[in-house]
Amino acid sequence: MKSDKIRIGDIESLKKLETYNFISSEFIEELASEAVLMEHKKTKARLFLLLNDDDNKVFAVGFRTPAPDSTGTAHIIEHSVLCGSRKFPCKDPFVELVKGSLNTFLNALTYPDKTVYPVASCNDKDFKNLMDVYLDAVFYPNIYKEEKIFKQEGWHYELETKEGPLTINGVVYNEMKGVFSSADETLDRAVSKTLFEGHSYGEESGGDPDRIPELTYKAFLEFHSLYYHPSNSFIYLYGDMNMEERLTWLDREYLSKFDYKEVDSAIKPVKKWDNNTLISKEYNYSILESQSMENATYLSLHTVVGGELEPEKYMAFKILEYVLLNVPGAVLREALIDAGIGEDIYGGYNYGISEPYFSVIAKNSDASRKEEFLAVIKGVLRKLADEGLDKEVLRAAVNIYEFKAREADFGSYPKGLIYGLSSFDSWLYGGSPLIHLKYSKVFEKLKSGIDSGYFEQLIKDCLLDNAYEAFIMLSPKKELTKQKEEELAKKLKQLKAGLSEREIENIIEETKELKRYQSEPSKPEDLLKIPMLTRSDIKKEADRPVWAVKEIKLKAAGSDAAAENKYNIIHSDIFTSGIAYIKFMFSADDMNEKELLYLSLLKEVLGYIDTESYTYSSLSTEINLNSGGIWFSLDPYSIESEDLNKNDDIRIIFSVNSKILYDKYAWLGSIVPEILLNSKLNDKKRLKDIVLEVKARVKERLLGAGHITALTRAGSHISKLSYFNDIIKGIRYYAFLDSLSSDFEAQSDELVNMLKGLSSRIFNTDNLSFHITCDDDKHFIKTLEAVNKLLPGALVKNDGKLSAGKSENKSSLKFTKDFEREAFTSASMVNYVARVGSFKAHGFDYTGVLRVLKVLLSYDYLWNNVRVKGGAYGCFAMFLRNGSSGFSSYRDPNIQKTDDIYKKTVDFVKNFDADEREMTKAVIGAISDLDAVLTPYLKGLKGLNSYLSGIDFELLQKEREQVLSTKSADIRALAGIIEAVLSDNVICAVGNEGLIKKEAAIFDSIKELY
Repeated sequence: MKSDKIRIGDIESLKKLETYNFISSEFIEELASEAVLMEHKKTKARLFLLLNDDDNKVFAVGFRTPAPDSTGTAHIIEHSVLCGSRKFPCKDPFVELVKGSLNTFLNALTYPDKTVYPVASCNDKDFKNLMDVYLDAVFYPNIYKEEKIFKQEGWHYELETKEGPLTINGVVYNEMKGVFSSADETLDRAVSKTLFEGHSYGEESGGDPDRIPELTYKAFLEFHSLYYHPSNSFIYLYGDMNMEERLTWLDREYLSKFDYKEVDSAIKPVKKWDNNTLISKEYNYSILESQSMENATYLSLHTVVGGELEPEKYMAFKILEYVLLNVPGAVLREALIDAGIGEDIYGGYNYGISEPYFSVIAKNSDASRKEEFLAVIKGVLRKLADEGLDKEVLRAAVNIYEFKAREADFGSYPKGLIYGLSSFDSWLYGGSPLIHLKYSKVFEKLKSGIDSGYFEQLIKDCLLDNAYEAFIMLSPKKELTKQKEEELAKKLKQLKAGLSEREIENIIEETKELKRYQSEPSKPEDLLKIPMLTRSDIKKEADRPVWAVKEIKLKAAGSDAAAENKYNIIHSDIFTSGIAYIKFMFSADDMNEKELLYLSLLKEVLGYIDTESYTYSSLSTEINLNSGGIWFSLDPYSIESEDLNKNDDIRIIFSVNSKILYDKYAWLGSIVPEILLNSKLNDKKRLKDIVLEVKARVKERLLGAGHITALTRAGSHISKLSYFNDIIKGIRYYAFLDSLSSDFEAQSDELVNMLKGLSSRIFNTDNLSFHITCDDDKHFIKTLEAVNKLLPGALVKNDGKLSAGKSENKSSLKFTKDFEREAFTSASMVNYVARVGSFKAHGFDYTGVLRVLKVLLSYDYLWNNVRVKGGAYGCFAMFLRNGSSGFSSYRDPNIQKTDDIYKKTVDFVKNFDADEREMTKAVIGAISDLDAVLTPYLKGLKGLNSYLSGIDFELLQKEREQVLSTKSADIRALAGIIEAVLSDNVICAVGNEGLIKKEAAIFDSIKELY
């Protein structure tokens, strides 16, 4: 807060508001915020305010929306209300805001029992605009005037001709087909269906693709009319703003227009099971005909434990999740792995509903192991309840959670947003919104509970003596997706056969009408109603990257007086609230593809294998007691060059990343060498366990983030950067892990030798530089002195020091463009389609105007054609400084149709013409991306990237000026770049086996994804 005086004045003004009841206020030390609870007198709308000096302001309005069935009503409404409203009748205000606002967050979220509409911005004018558009959307949507919104976002029949097949399309329909293509998501659905049968939680609020076509337009409207009312609303405001003015406006423009309405939306109590017989259910997920069913089953146990309105229990179960399943050496996870039950063990505390549950899941197991799976879980839990958990492990777990809470680093998400969403976890169930935000006393109680047996009692009461649990087995079934597709096609064929001539003509006409509606742009006068900033509202100067470099010389350990080690220290001087973010950086520029595959695995091994002084469990405890974490990464940095022939140069760095308080510098300098030099890399049993775990997670990610998989793989045929990324985390990496795991014993000696050899090759003082993000680096010398004593010099002298960009220090990784067009089949019901190319390879240079084009393509041309008309859940364009460019779709029912849209991008660019308002909107959208609000840690990484890549302030300022001055003619001038990108003719599709094979002619090769 700015001062106590201002805070008191703010509170007093809120108390005087005549249209609201002032309920309470208190200062929350943990959030440095004054928390205020209020209620709107006329409608009884609930309000929760957090007043502070954070200029990243957040607003959210939420509604309790229990699902009546699995037709996805709440989800489809979440999409649909943002497609035009009373004051803002254009067809897609959401997209107009994305294009033309400086938002730091803009989205809508459907949960099992609530729907939330949050926005955030640092710009006062922009923030008010966002609030207005969102409130009008939820209270006065155009869904009552235009049924086509429901058809577009939800579902509709499509029939092009009398002879053509009858099909189903819709954005949410395809989104959920993508969700249900994931085995993990299928298991989640099965869990809710089993645990909460007969309750709204037993339904799929997002929509089951098999059930979505049952939803009628009438039921859709009735759901909105019932729940989207101020009397059922929960309104949240956070940040540095005039709360009195905002609440006065809120009443005048919206709340006062409604009368109080009794809304029966309270989440009904879940009926507890009163029998002691374990409920067991089996469900299926789809695999391809060629895939093995051996060790492909999920075994899982799920226990309803509660805690949503009990802050100590709520946090305690998060800590138990960490201790039992997540931390290296987690006792329950280790027991299941050691018993050979599953290749990956995971699960945890599932909260955000009124009845949270705790899950233990064994992935890649076998149905025959069910009883052993259950016996191991109950045996371990009983032993822990009777003999006690390791107290040091518990203390370390509590410490790491408290560190994270106080750090409040949520990556790219505004912390005010996370606080707001956390408040809904109690507020919607009748509790105070502050329950999970006031954490200091909670952690104190948990610390004392370590010695008093609190956690052991929790295990006994909730996980042992609790009949409310279910065993669920998810088994593979060959060609289940194909079977469902054939059943749907047969059903639709029969439906069509039973239609009259008139009914068929009606569907054809409705299909045409919807496409006409989707093709028609919003009326200019409607677009003018969307409030927006002007170019003069945007700051003209780019943010300066924060970094400075100094060299520190220390006497080399064990050498003569003349020998010394030189260290480059890159310091980002940023206020970090007493936390130092330290990166140990080892150059890996001289690695080939094979070595990079093993090096990527090494980053997964370190910290998860015993060292000379620690077991990997005690190592984790030591790290968590003394820091906010240590983790390892393999990072590429593109090197900026004026020579277009060098546009694809990268440098590769193996990093040890850490976050510590200032009094832990010396400790860090001793623990990191222990991990790097003394890890027992010859422990083949542990290595095999790690390989299987990593393989399982990479496999899930390949399809779960299929758009990234496709884009990376396509790019690997034209770009060294993408080739590198495919090696360390893409399809190439999965193939390496799959090969290694399938014949581990035969390859284990080579694995050990490679890991040891790579470690001794790169972890030395001659190859080491540092990056520090903090506001006081004077004590970093303690880290450096410890490292200098413990790390050896290089066996072969080299210059691995990381100098600034525009140098000759670059990766020697051999790369040859091959322009391959690939497809990877899976049991997915949807597709991910990418097309890439490089404009620098064709002689074009980078310009900031490409950032504006990215906005126009992603939220105009591609959005309207791939998403709105095509039915894909998402799509986007990208243009990198190194020339790599591309288009990608997400959960897409199409492949060739989408690629045809990509190929016509050049026509859109050549013929582009927009007035000043539309251009300004796109410029603002581009600036919003450039000016994303960064946490101290991310600001530091931005500075490091600037240093290593050679992207200095002058380049950033030049780019910004190009963005700010962009006109229609500048966009049209990019047609040559688009033609160049398209001419490389590289595509990759990941997805549905049937459609890929049907459209095989557009690919050079078709392979199975896994």
